[in-house]
Amino acid sequence: MTIRPYGTWPSPIAASDVASAGVRYGLCRYDGEALYWSELRPDSGPGAAPRSVIVACDTAGAIDDVLPPPFSARSRVHEYGGGEFAVHDGRVVFVNDADQDLYVIEPGAAPRQLTQSPGWRFADMTFAPDGTRILAVAERHEAGHAHQLPQNTIVSVELFTDAVREPDLVLAGRDFYASPRFSPNGSQLAWLAWDLPHMPWEAAELWVADIGEDGGIKTPRHIAGGGGAGAFQPEWSPRGELYFIADHDGWGNLHIADADGVRPLLVSDAEFGRPLWQFGMTSYAVLGNGRIAASSWRGGRLEVGLLEVETGNWSPLDTDLVRLDSISGSTGGFAIVGGTDTKPPGVLRFASDGAVVDQLSGGQSRLAAGDISVARALRFETDTGPLHGLFYPPANANIQGPDGQCPPLVVSAHGGPTAMARRGLDLERQYWTTRGFAFLDVDYRGSFGYGRAYVRALDGAWGVLDAADVVTAARAVAEQGLADAAAMVITGSSAGGLTVLNALASSDVFAAGASAYGVADLASLASDTHKFEAGYLFALMGVDGDDGDAWAKVFGERSPLTHASRIASPVIFLQGLDDAVVPPSQSEVMAASLRERGVPVAYLEFAGEGHGFRKTETVIAALEATHGFFARILGLAPADDLPPVKIDNFS
Repeated sequence: MTIRPYGTWPSPIAASDVASAGVRYGLCRYDGEALYWSELRPDSGPGAAPRSVIVACDTAGAIDDVLPPPFSARSRVHEYGGGEFAVHDGRVVFVNDADQDLYVIEPGAAPRQLTQSPGWRFADMTFAPDGTRILAVAERHEAGHAHQLPQNTIVSVELFTDAVREPDLVLAGRDFYASPRFSPNGSQLAWLAWDLPHMPWEAAELWVADIGEDGGIKTPRHIAGGGGAGAFQPEWSPRGELYFIADHDGWGNLHIADADGVRPLLVSDAEFGRPLWQFGMTSYAVLGNGRIAASSWRGGRLEVGLLEVETGNWSPLDTDLVRLDSISGSTGGFAIVGGTDTKPPGVLRFASDGAVVDQLSGGQSRLAAGDISVARALRFETDTGPLHGLFYPPANANIQGPDGQCPPLVVSAHGGPTAMARRGLDLERQYWTTRGFAFLDVDYRGSFGYGRAYVRALDGAWGVLDAADVVTAARAVAEQGLADAAAMVITGSSAGGLTVLNALASSDVFAAGASAYGVADLASLASDTHKFEAGYLFALMGVDGDDGDAWAKVFGERSPLTHASRIASPVIFLQGLDDAVVPPSQSEVMAASLRERGVPVAYLEFAGEGHGFRKTETVIAALEATHGFFARILGLAPADDLPPVKIDNFS
């Protein structure tokens, strides 16, 4: 075993490996016993964009692409998209990325355009039981009105018509809609709706209505959700019972609405819901044997199990899954898009009793066991409650650090902020640990997976509590001898970028920081951001959006830009120029403020990138620049031949 200083180890993982690590998976959906899923595949060369492909595994086990090039299935509703395809009797309807119109693929045929609607975007499609039409969430942007909020509706599109036309309106009047779902006999429709300034996990209401002979909505009835806790994922059973997830004593539990009323199917101190950042998110699947396959988070740990609907008996499955991105069920079993600590995400198929049948796609790692750093769940006690994190020690099959020395630490603040740290094998994280860095993912207060009280702890405290939490966690790890207190850096994207910058402004714990498309000026963001998050900041800041003086004062106090004079540690900024969620001006103004004061700053911008980097060359450039930046600031001599990074005010 070779001895080498921490942070300088040769690694089996290059930045190009991270960028082309394999596909990223979206939805998985059963159609009878055939399974469909979407794969975001790495781009094929410089300047090319990744393509989201729909794949099918038929009842004989044959796997083939359904979506031919150049089509790419991607929705841009709410900017975050999701819900990019639906399938019924072998017929696939999808949103095409290039024009955001709807197309249908008949078995054995080429894609046929259904809509030609400039300014419209679609997502979250569902088929009528007879297969003659679909419903979809629609978002209409008026041409020439860039600062006008788009209109969100539920619309209907006929499938068997030669005309390409605009869709028919079904539901309107609410700020947001999601999850339209027909009952099995087509007589009822369930959907979610909510309004600004709220987010879906705070206020999504579940509604059900009858469908008239003309296809219109009649006698809508509120079932659950709203008032501080949103409903999630309505699904119908084959017998016409409505399942969904709603709050029960601070936890998102499975519920049923039937002739006997509304009641929980299972009462548990576990979180079965998800924050609805993207359409089509699922945490459970209805099976054909009176069971539900479901996933929950208990103390930040994933648990997958089977629920007997009649008895309420919950049976956890013996699985090593630590990440679940999508789940779908059939009469014969269920499928999961998920990953483990040692295997990247893939598509796994299970029998109805929970036994693993096969791995249909992904889930393969070329890393040696000794090169994989596995998370250790850490709990930190603070004066105001517990704090959680995932610690990854350095790991390299051929190298170890000198005795008596501690590794440098990369602390990660996840985005959202109503989200959670990524679980499972992730090559970007392993890029650091195989080079002799320790890595700490912090689930600061406000993170999902620990109950509603933990999520709501950040209300009125964003920009303060999250920053304090990453500082607390980093210090605790150093005090435990797991990291070098003098060589700790912090990184975060989007909302995590605000956490990074405020942590640098409020403490001297971190030697450097990296902010990717991060928030710097809250008042500016409130006026520039997209509709979906237009009211999100006010709850996080604990202010009334109608009280301009109050929120302007608080936004100023919490903005990193206001406290730029307190930041002395070097910062690298990474920004996509097409970002509509956190506009480039956020990074530009923060970098300029630090640069003018003599703080070492690197600034990289990427054309053609939005909120989150997708192109191979961008992922490589951003990761290598961050690595080179941290290495120079920490005085490390990387084994990699990294491109030079221009750092202003640093020699």
